[in-house]
Amino acid sequence: MNGRKSKENIETLRKSGIVKLKGENMFSIWVKTACCNLNSTQLRKLADITDKYARSFLLFSSRQIPIIPHIHWDDVEDVKMELSHVELELDRCGPRVRNINVCYDDKVCHEAVTNSIALAERLEFFFRDTVLHKIKVGVAGCKKDCIISRVLNDISFIGLGTNESTAYYDVYVGGRLGLKPSIGVKMAEYLPDDQAVQFVKNYFDLIKSEGKPGDRSADLIKRLGKEDVRQKLNRNLQTESAFTVINCKNKITETEPDATILKIRATCGEVTSPQLRKIADIAEQYGKGIIHFGVRGSPEIPGVDKKSLWKIKKELAEVDLRTLDQGIDNIQACFGEYCTESVVNNQSLLKKIDGKIAALNLNNRNIKISGSGCPNSCGISHINDLGFLGEVKPRIDDKNCIGCEICVPVCKVAAMEMNGSLVTIDDDMCKHCGQCISICPFDAIIEEQKGFTILAGGKEGEDTRFGKVIAEFLSEEEALSITEKCLIIMKEKNTNVSEIIDQEGFEHFKNSLTLDSYSRELTI
Repeated sequence: MNGRKSKENIETLRKSGIVKLKGENMFSIWVKTACCNLNSTQLRKLADITDKYARSFLLFSSRQIPIIPHIHWDDVEDVKMELSHVELELDRCGPRVRNINVCYDDKVCHEAVTNSIALAERLEFFFRDTVLHKIKVGVAGCKKDCIISRVLNDISFIGLGTNESTAYYDVYVGGRLGLKPSIGVKMAEYLPDDQAVQFVKNYFDLIKSEGKPGDRSADLIKRLGKEDVRQKLNRNLQTESAFTVINCKNKITETEPDATILKIRATCGEVTSPQLRKIADIAEQYGKGIIHFGVRGSPEIPGVDKKSLWKIKKELAEVDLRTLDQGIDNIQACFGEYCTESVVNNQSLLKKIDGKIAALNLNNRNIKISGSGCPNSCGISHINDLGFLGEVKPRIDDKNCIGCEICVPVCKVAAMEMNGSLVTIDDDMCKHCGQCISICPFDAIIEEQKGFTILAGGKEGEDTRFGKVIAEFLSEEEALSITEKCLIIMKEKNTNVSEIIDQEGFEHFKNSLTLDSYSRELTI
């Protein structure tokens, strides 16, 4: 494939887990995980691949999979072959069924109340479905929902408990981030696990029969109505259908009573090849040889003896890693700078914020911060105390617009339309992704403003909520100044932003972040 790839070819590659990056013939490889775990041998192979074919690091992503960026097109097939040597394959992007999201089961996590892995193994059957819709499914072992399934998945199962070997789940449908974020709606209560597979099958049948191109579960609910979708998803749940159970090879069947889950800090989810090898060594020596991929980009080693933690910390320090027991929760990011859709360098901002946190000696794991290079929010920016989005506001240059209409179908929120021979933008509908600017061949759509948008007050768990906008189109320096003020407030009050907003109100909190050095008025 040469440097002049068609849009169709790029989209076909996305569906197979090969995603275009900035730079000629540069791609990222999305690697599927088994129940969101890899074994130590597989992790070492990824380290070798990043050294040989990429830039010696990979991304622990919010999809709970490793992503290897900066692979040249000429090396893609060789990388796929090397992955196959350790029984790894590619995950998908674009309109395809994605890797099943799952946390720990009740054998590993003391807060889990169901065997979430067992249900995930049964749902793995659907990964092979050829349906051309983006479908994400997740299973959380308790209401805490550490995988943020209510938002990140079209269908999410939230563990309620187990009775006489039967696990029960609440089921939420309609979660998604991106340009039209939504929190899932509860569609079933106390559903036994033996009916969960049929529930998912009903969804696949529904999306195949009534789904339109680009539809997610949230779109079906909006178009068909919540009660109609509920009825169709809950019909014939006691039907016994033949489904192949795909056993997860990378799982822990038992742990010692004094075992814990070792969580490792990886700012922006980036982990170098020497760090990957060290993590693999520790997993073998002190754990069960398994590495878990958490939704916030923190490498995790389950089954570690607590008595060995001091030794492990010394070994991690040898490769400039530390455990996630000080500071705030792991700071997560997307591709950012090297993604084709990114409009800001979110990694640069987040790493500077990490330095501010250390300087303030802020120590509260309930505080969560992440950032995304564009409004697609692949860095889960909406579900944090502070979340950052890269945004660009477009403006039509009437002198250059020839009315070709190329930009109109590109807009994912239908904010563009023709008005006579010129295109117009509905400012209220526009989500500031900048794709219309990128696609215009005549420079008729230009940047009016560009920068960081800050969201505040997002929260995961039983009271899942999205952050609200407190400022838009900021420079990195402006965003960092507001963030520092927010960090100071959180330290003084010893709590997170969602709690502060609950106590004081959003407007009061937003006004408290106004800095003398920031002259423009903060706007919602």
